[in-house]
Amino acid sequence: MTDTAPTDMAIYRTSIPMRRFEHAAASRARAEAIVVCTTWPGDRIGWGETLPREYVTGETLEGVVADLRDTILPAMRSGEDIPSQASDGRRLTAAACALDIARYDALTDKPPTGGIAPRVSGVLGSADPAKTARKLRHMRLFGLKDFKLKLGFDAEVDKENLSVVARKLAKGVRAGKLTLRVDVNGGWSPDETPERVEELVQHGVCVVEQPTYCPAGELVELAARCELPLMADESLITGADADTLIAAGDRVWWNIRLSKNGGISAAVRLAARAFQSGIPFVAGCMVGESSILSAAQRRFLADTGCAARFVEGNYGRFLLADDLTAKSLRFGYAGRLKSLPGPGLGVRIDQKKLARYARIV
Repeated sequence: MTDTAPTDMAIYRTSIPMRRFEHAAASRARAEAIVVCTTWPGDRIGWGETLPREYVTGETLEGVVADLRDTILPAMRSGEDIPSQASDGRRLTAAACALDIARYDALTDKPPTGGIAPRVSGVLGSADPAKTARKLRHMRLFGLKDFKLKLGFDAEVDKENLSVVARKLAKGVRAGKLTLRVDVNGGWSPDETPERVEELVQHGVCVVEQPTYCPAGELVELAARCELPLMADESLITGADADTLIAAGDRVWWNIRLSKNGGISAAVRLAARAFQSGIPFVAGCMVGESSILSAAQRRFLADTGCAARFVEGNYGRFLLADDLTAKSLRFGYAGRLKSLPGPGLGVRIDQKKLARYARIV
């Protein structure tokens, strides 16, 4: 790929109905995203997508639109690479993601080689533990072996959710055939976290994701007081965050998400740093990604040599009522993912679906 700029860019705001999803930070009934269609020299067309979350990077849907038009595109046309930070210090990683993926789609000619080894995890969690139990049963019937349980609702709901999930997975976890991790989405305080983490050890939990919202340095300090490794999600946005987290080694795992971290290019760089430092990392996703981002995640996995410890994403119609592509991507039995034929992302936008779920902004 080159650092050339697009000659034209159309921006869409999308809204696709979802099969309802909830966790401690949010509950969603629709997947809202920003999609770009870009034209590059040689009339190459590239599509990109991002799902900004204000509580993650500080970016909003409206802000991403403005930053794409007023900051990122002008910077590229002046010869710069895609910026991930504004002149006033604001993060632009979600906005950068959309254009980075579009560039990849338009300018990458070489298809990936080989398959994608990591299997996709099942994500559990509901304010209704009976619903959590039903979802787990369906996921096990579909052959899934890795599970993430969302905590951080309230103490009683968390206790019931953990009890039902850990009990049903216990035998497989002890045998090393299944895994269980938890994601608190910042629902605990720093003071209570070490004790809450200690309680998870008996349930076979392998790692605790973002127990509290805090800067990278504070998460490193908190991890030193916890019996299980922690995982940085909202505490890992920029390369500077990675510089800080590396000091913790494998006591702090990394959750790398394209929309959060700036697209395929930035995610590949973070994954390489984690791998070289012996730090386990997860290829994560934002809830409600269309097949544009699912395809981009598969490219990310291929470009990193499939070194991710766990994969979250490619849920497609498991979560969405519809999609934007001709074929909706989702993982197969037992969480398997297949490589997509190139060049670019390997997916085709369905213009009728785009008209149904998107509007130009």
